[in-house]
Amino acid sequence: MVRAVAILSLAVVMSEVTCANSAGVKGDFEYGQYLAAECVTCHSTVGLDKGIPAIIGWEEASFISVINAYKSKELENPAMQTIAGRLDDEQIASLALYFASLPEEN
Repeated sequence: MVRAVAILSLAVVMSEVTCANSAGVKGDFEYGQYLAAECVTCHSTVGLDKGIPAIIGWEEASFISVINAYKSKELENPAMQTIAGRLDDEQIASLALYFASLPEEN
């Protein structure tokens, strides 16, 4: 009986940890807007410029995925690897929220 209770308690704790991790980090729009000042020094807000893509209007999940790929060096670009490497999960989520909220310009 004691073992069953211990296993059930462990299952509940693991379930709570899994739920917390799957919820993800929430971004803050104003923080993302503040952080974006560095991004827009290179990334155009109106489309591809000198081979550098615009990043406005990206879906949050796509933005987060790309930044994390640079951060883990799965994508090659020394400048982006350096920048992404300095960002924590909250900063990435905030940037993703901010850029996703901007309408794509044509």
